[in-house]
Amino acid sequence: MIEKSCGCCSGESVSVSTPTVGEYVCYCNKVTEKDISIAIKEKGAKTVDEVIKLTGAMVNSNCKVNNPKGTCCYPDIVITFQKYSK
Repeated sequence: MIEKSCGCCSGESVSVSTPTVGEYVCYCNKVTEKDISIAIKEKGAKTVDEVIKLTGAMVNSNCKVNNPKGTCCYPDIVITFQKYSK
């Protein structure tokens, strides 16, 4: 379980066991997998928090409405970070 979540999902436990990344990783701010890759490979992000700051993910969140899964995007950001930070 991951304890961190966006503002709209605060207090909810979210799982990273089955992430599904679609058109966007963060639908609220239209952050793509490519945006996260660029933040890591070209801009030097070393942590998930740095990726969030560089991409603008999880700002002005309303995941329950914007994300087709109806859940916080943080687990998907973590999985995408892990994919590109190897």
